[in-house]
Amino acid sequence: MRRRIAIPALCSLALLALVGGLAVSVGARSPGRGRASASDHRTTTGAAGATGTSGAAGIAGSPPASAPPAGSQPPAAVALKSGWRYLADPRNVGLRRGWGQGAPGLHWSPVAMPNDFNPSYSPGARAGMVGWYELRFTGPLTPAQRSWAVHFDEVRRNAKAWLNGRKLGTNWNPFAPFSLPASGLRPGAPNLLVVRVDDFFGPDSFPEDWWNWGGIEGPVTLEPVGRLTLTDLGVMPELGCHYTCGDLLVQGTLHNGSLGTLRPTVVVNVTSPSGSERSWRHSEPALPAGASEGVALRVPVHGPLALWSPQSPALYGVQVQTVAGKRVEQDDELKAGMRSVSVRHGILYLNGHRLWLHGAAIHEDMPGRGPALTGGDINTIVSELRSVGANITRAHYLLAPRLLDALDAAGIMVWQQPPVDHADPVLRTRAGRAQALEMLRATILGGRSHPSVIVDSVGNELSPTPDTTPGTRSYLEQAIPVARSLDPAALVGLDTYCYTHFPAQRIYSKLDVIGISDYFGWYKGAPRHSIADFSGLAPFLRESHARYPNQALAVSEFGAEGVYQGSPAVKGAYAFQSAYLTRTFGVLDRLPFMNGAIWWTLREFVIGPGWTGGAVLPRGYAFDGLHHKGLIAYDGTEKPALALAAQLFARLPAFAR
Repeated sequence: MRRRIAIPALCSLALLALVGGLAVSVGARSPGRGRASASDHRTTTGAAGATGTSGAAGIAGSPPASAPPAGSQPPAAVALKSGWRYLADPRNVGLRRGWGQGAPGLHWSPVAMPNDFNPSYSPGARAGMVGWYELRFTGPLTPAQRSWAVHFDEVRRNAKAWLNGRKLGTNWNPFAPFSLPASGLRPGAPNLLVVRVDDFFGPDSFPEDWWNWGGIEGPVTLEPVGRLTLTDLGVMPELGCHYTCGDLLVQGTLHNGSLGTLRPTVVVNVTSPSGSERSWRHSEPALPAGASEGVALRVPVHGPLALWSPQSPALYGVQVQTVAGKRVEQDDELKAGMRSVSVRHGILYLNGHRLWLHGAAIHEDMPGRGPALTGGDINTIVSELRSVGANITRAHYLLAPRLLDALDAAGIMVWQQPPVDHADPVLRTRAGRAQALEMLRATILGGRSHPSVIVDSVGNELSPTPDTTPGTRSYLEQAIPVARSLDPAALVGLDTYCYTHFPAQRIYSKLDVIGISDYFGWYKGAPRHSIADFSGLAPFLRESHARYPNQALAVSEFGAEGVYQGSPAVKGAYAFQSAYLTRTFGVLDRLPFMNGAIWWTLREFVIGPGWTGGAVLPRGYAFDGLHHKGLIAYDGTEKPALALAAQLFARLPAFAR
């Protein structure tokens, strides 16, 4: 069973400091896949944004047994796949009318899960909608001193949930997994789960440059909860001995939800790609009732190591059991990769070899389903990345756990970031910065156990002068050390504008990687900071390297709209898109201090009404709400630039071979 319970966030910044400090004190090494967050026995909080009343309090502790008692293993998780129904609430009356307690007699429609209730672009739908989901199911049996939680992989945007008329909690983070305690679950009897979802933006919401999807976008599962929980679980790699030996750093937070003191033991079983198995036990001090304690332990991985890389994405099986006495309270299973990513003198290295990035960014957006990805959709995304020869992809938010698993297995690296995008106005306030840090925390916890995640960017296209933009500077000063402490196996980055004639920024020297959004020759740029002339790209990159010689520079975003057949001199023509791709790689191939580039994007995606993206559109063009910089059209049609990108990605510069 893969446990992904997210019963979290005690004061999140204090927890970050605790976990980060533990990582340093044990000489932490690294791989991982974190699925959860911190918890106390009264409140359950999703990785960032979920709150609910816990039903786990009041479970009595028991003395250690001399032999494993009956029910010493947790029950299997229960996938809530079928039987869901949906009801639109266009006038937003459901809360007033008590639909959370059940709404019989209304016209509910059966839906498959996952489900998006706003799956097609329409100009009026961006303002927000409300939808209700209900599921009637027979409750699983509940062994003694155990309970259940309802786990959601992803709900966009705001969720409220009820079980048998009792409110379980809420969630506001549209991209992070979260769990709510299944308080009032009726074992062996009928149960009614109701979820209200809306995709309304609030006055303090962060801006998003993609469509405002809404619905239950990922699987829903009943997860068992024991007397002890291990939340914020991360398993991360650290290599030594010239990449021939290494450890797994296991991090998390233990919480005793029982009424008695328990003595936790963490058991880690590691299975190599060849099938050899090793097991380690780590005993923790006695944990009083209701108490929480950070845990960080290093598990040696015996060689010869099978290293994870795009060429050979070897994965180790890792089982983490949280034990009290002879009873397994929690059982987590995941895949880890032994790999090391580093920067030396501004150059990226993976497992000691120079790393040249070449790939395309993605959005979770498939026609007719939006981000409610099926298994087939995930296979399509990975297959398309492979077909273009990408060794990396990038996203503006935490990708779905199932998609990250697939990228791990495919050997496709990930440049991830929280949705802190063009966010300087929100970052001016203390509340806005706190929300941004919560989203950063949730993103890193969700991705840190995946070997594919090599860069944790803390934001995208913020002010080009953060040193003198107080709110942005304050956020970065907190976000950079938080990211480094939560995921010591990844690099910390920031995606920046390519605007010219701004002074060097001191805060950038604290980064490992600087991503550059390069639109020289496409957009005009800001007043007095023009990027209209493509020939300015190479001088800008040279100046950036001179300013930040110890940071790895990469073009983390560049692209041009491809909408119609036309002249290569006309923005919007397929020929211009292909020429832009060729010219950009022609520049990068002559700059040995650069570390590659990521095209924006692999596929077209829905963005909203009136979007032109800098293209010159024919007279009478009907705006379709699509972002057309993709190498593949929204309907799956391949543009000419796709084959060209595959050729360019396959041809490494001589200095990077």
